[in-house]
Amino acid sequence: MINPFTMVNKDEVVRRVARLRAAHPELSERELCELIIASKARLCGVSGTVTALPAVFPVVGTAITLVVGAVLDMLVVGYLMAEMVLEMSAVYGRNLNVPGVSMEAVWVMGSAVGADMAHKSMNKAAMKGMSNQAFLRLVQEILLALGIRTTQRTVLRVIPLLGAVISGTVNYIICRRVGRIAADYYARNGYNKWDNTIDVEGEVLD
Repeated sequence: MINPFTMVNKDEVVRRVARLRAAHPELSERELCELIIASKARLCGVSGTVTALPAVFPVVGTAITLVVGAVLDMLVVGYLMAEMVLEMSAVYGRNLNVPGVSMEAVWVMGSAVGADMAHKSMNKAAMKGMSNQAFLRLVQEILLALGIRTTQRTVLRVIPLLGAVISGTVNYIICRRVGRIAADYYARNGYNKWDNTIDVEGEVLD
């Protein structure tokens, strides 16, 4: 299982946020986050739709949709949501190169996704003592929980065309929900409230 936070280009995230600010100087941070959420939700919806389309071909297409399509969809959605949370982090003034900022983003995403492991282990104190292997398992658990949610209508995915519509809609709704929870967190909490003594980012996330 990959860690989507290792794949996000943080420099590009910063440039993208700067362009967004320049294009919409009249908007508040929360309003900029809504634009980010809307954009990522649309892309997540496209991923769900496209990865379910092979079901229009009997037998082989159904197998591809159930196996390859579901996994690919989970990975794409995981990456897009990781990128979304980091973009909102940058909107609220976080320096993405500061140790702990990506860890905070993981914590925010995990809390929003509602992974069981996140509920049990993702308090700040517990994350302090995590080994690199434990932290990677935590990220994997978040992706697994996300995958369960994005493929929770797996049987319906294989219904030609209708399955693609349903899959895309589920992805869209989940992304918006996760995005709004994350945006609410950043709106209420400055980085000074995060324990910036946590420093595993260089070994795990970069």
